[in-house]
Parts: sequence; structure tokens; C-alpha cells
Amino acid sequence: MVAKSKYLIGIDSGTTGVKSKIYDVEGSIIAEGYQEYECVFVKPGWVDQDINMLLEAVYDSLADVAFKAKKVGVDLNEIAAIGLATQRITHFYMDRDGKVLRNGMGISWQDTRCVEEAAWMRGFSDEYTRITGLPVSEVWGSGKIKWIMEHEPETYEKTYKILTTQEFFLYHLGAKDDWFQDWSNASQFGMIDIETMEFSDTLFKKFGVDKDKMPKLVGSGWKVGTLDKYSSERTGLPEGIPICTGGGDQQCAAVGAGVIREGLCEVTLGTAGVSIVALDLPKRDPNGIVSLSAHAFPEKAWESEGLQNAAASSYRWFRDNMGWMMKLIEPASKTDPYVMMGLHAQAAPAGSNGLIFAPYLSGSVCPNYDGAARGAFLGLSFKSDFGCLARAVMEGVAYETKSVLEAFDAFVDYEEVMLSGGATKSPLWCQIQTDIYNRPSAVLRETECTVLGAAILGGYGAGIFKSMREGVEMMVSKVKRYTPIPENVKRYGELFELFKLAYASLAKGGFYKGLHKYTEENVR
Repeated sequence: MVAKSKYLIGIDSGTTGVKSKIYDVEGSIIAEGYQEYECVFVKPGWVDQDINMLLEAVYDSLADVAFKAKKVGVDLNEIAAIGLATQRITHFYMDRDGKVLRNGMGISWQDTRCVEEAAWMRGFSDEYTRITGLPVSEVWGSGKIKWIMEHEPETYEKTYKILTTQEFFLYHLGAKDDWFQDWSNASQFGMIDIETMEFSDTLFKKFGVDKDKMPKLVGSGWKVGTLDKYSSERTGLPEGIPICTGGGDQQCAAVGAGVIREGLCEVTLGTAGVSIVALDLPKRDPNGIVSLSAHAFPEKAWESEGLQNAAASSYRWFRDNMGWMMKLIEPASKTDPYVMMGLHAQAAPAGSNGLIFAPYLSGSVCPNYDGAARGAFLGLSFKSDFGCLARAVMEGVAYETKSVLEAFDAFVDYEEVMLSGGATKSPLWCQIQTDIYNRPSAVLRETECTVLGAAILGGYGAGIFKSMREGVEMMVSKVKRYTPIPENVKRYGELFELFKLAYASLAKGGFYKGLHKYTEENVR
């Protein structure tokens, strides 16, 4: 048994904010810090982020959590390690002097500007998927690099390294020996051979990318440095704390949910939606719908997943644009706007009186791989009150997730679904998911599994845990289970078929392509 005097820090640098938490080795939260930030929506489908702002937010969140931990009596010298979970695919271009090009702006994973480049990639889609394990899509980093090469060649020529935020944060926290990119993040970038987990010479030659511009590939849970003097002064944490590679946020969420062996499944509805099943071997979806990627493990391991560009972020969009009055009265009502929206949604019937929400606010990844797709409320009528609208958003996100889970059924068995992410704060949304998936589900004590997964990886890298299994067994626990409600399952089954028909009809009819052309030419 590990001594209780040890603590672990997990960092989750996500799309809209960064959270740092200090845990004891039994998974109890000791303190947490958070910093929010924004994306820059250049035009429909284009999403940038200020990379230096993200780094400052990491420092600020660590300073916040260190301050709060000291207030509750934690000896910061007993912190054993720091592990990082970072948003995947979001990347940037850095010159030899360490300056982030493009005025400090990176390209977000949510960005779908590379529609033409993805169309080019579909000309060799079988080869691309065989090598990377990824169906061709606008979401992966490879297409975005191609876009930069074709539309901003001066940026590419000045680039010394193409980096994701994982290696950037590690370096600036103290891992100065190299730029370390873990396999889980690299696999989502779409330039490695998923079976060897090495950069693919074939793809680099086809894309015309210089491999020397890429970082060093390593596993997750590897100690790569220690907290340096500057970071110590900036955060208040002791100098010398081991810094360990974590992984892509969603693979870390799977670790934090205990999904580390085949037969286990996890669904995260955060800014994005990601459904993951762990695999013992690199199994491939025979229908090519879900991806094969690297798991966040110290040694080579795999998982299959389906990505949704907008999940809980769709509900946030709804709050900001249709539930704005609830935000306005929050100071007087003393009630979180999400709680008020949930009460309205609870009053609406399952199926929202026939209202269906298409959650493609930033295109569709799995299962449609259509960057031109856009969101919609379908079936609006005079029966569609505010509660129906709010509930339809929850249901629409879960319908898209159901499409991913259906793909898993073709090649892997699983019984229970672990639910994580911000959506688990709503018991209603948990039940909606359970009914739509038609499988038992469980909510974990730590619903922010991404941060916990990063902490577990840090603990392994620092030698606190002898194995990943030991870390999971000590720090992960279930607190609530949901079972499907038969009458809701039937109703949602019928609406799910209509949900799929709606996308197919609009896509095949040319609506999405026509709208994409219009917005590219007219929306600024």
C-alpha cells in the first residue's frame, strides 16, 4: 500500500479551460484550481486558440491549486508527480527561437477548414486508414498541416517544430531535454503507423511534410523532467517535482474511468463527445466508422473511439444563446443556469414532443466525417417550448453518441457504459444517455475522469504505482448506476432512426455542401 502522505497533481488543459487537481493516492480530491479561456471563431468552421494564453492558464491553475492545498494543510513537498491531459490535435507552428507563429495562434481540433484537403485525402483513404487507424476526416492534424502548407506556405517554411500543447506545456514546466509527444496524442494527429507507433515515412512523403519538424514520440506515464525554477516561482509548487507525460484528454479520461482492458467502455460528454472501448490488440472496425488509436499507456496499447466535435459545448451554446435570461438572473436567483435549464428539460417528455436536435455545430466527425455539416432543430412546432428545446439538445448529443456505440457492436463486446464529463452533473442527462444507449451505465466518484487519469499516469511515472492497474484500483470508484427505462428505450429507438435519416437526407440532397460554399464566400 502506498503511503497516504503522497499526493498527485493532474492537469486537464481542455478547449475552454484548464483544471488542476491535487488528489491523495486513494483518489480523494484535496484541492482544485481552474482557469477559463476562449476560442477564436474566425468564421464558420475555423477555430483558433492563443497558445501562450493557454500556457499562462496552466501556470495560473497550478498556482490556484497550490494556494488552496496549502490552506487545507497539505505539505506541497509531499506531491509526488504532475501528469498532463491535453486537448488533442490542437497544434501550432513554432520557429527556432521558440516563437509561436501565426501571431501566437494555434489551430483547434474543432477546426474544419481543411475540407478540400480532406477531399484530397479521400483519394487514398484506404491506405490512410490502414496506416493510421483513422477514417479520413477534417478533424485530424494531418489535413490541417496540409492546409497550412497550401494556404500559409510562409508559416510552414519558418516552422522549426509542429507541436501540440502536451509537449509545449511539458517543456515550459521543466522537461527541457526535448519536445516529448506521447503516442496517444500522436495517434490522433494522423501521421503515425498505429501498429508500430512510429511516424509513417509513407505519409510524410505523400503529404510533403518534413519529419524533422515533428517532436519525439514517447509513451504515457513516462517521467521526462522535473519542475524548474521558473515554474516553481510562477506556481508556488516546490522545484523538482517529477513531470510525467500524460496523454490525449480522452484517453486520459478512459484511464480515469478505469477503462484499461478490453470489454470496458466509456463515454465522455465534455466540450467534445468521445466514446472509447479499450482493446487488448489493435482491432479494426470492419466498417471503418470508428478509429483505432493509441491508449494513454506507458507501453504500446490501443483503444477504439468515435469523436463528436460538439457535445456538452452544444448545451453551453444553448445556455448562452437561448437560456441567456437564466444567466442574467443568476445573481438574484442564486441558481446555476444549467440547473434551471435542467428543470425545464425534466418537465418535457422523453423525445421532446418530436423535436430533434442535430448537434453539428462544428461539423460531424464520427460516424459521418462531414466537416460541412451544421446543426439544426428539426421538427419545431407550437408544442416546442423551452423545455423541449433544452431536452432535445441533450437527446441529440446522445443520439450522435449512439451512432458510435453501434459501430463498436460490430467488433467488440461490452456491457456497461461508464459516464464521465460535464454532462454527468445532470442526472437527467445520465438517464437520457442510458435510455438511448439501451445499456446500464455508471457514474464515477470523480466525474472529471480526464484530470484523474492524468494524475494516475503521473503516479505511475513517478513510481508511486507499480502498475496502471494498481493506480486505477486505488483511485477509481463507482458511486451511481442507471438502468434503461423500457418505454423510453422504445421511443428513443424510433427517434434515433429519424435522427440518422435527417442527416442522410440533408447530406445527400446537397444542403450541407451548398451551405458550406455560401458561408465560405459570404460569412466573415
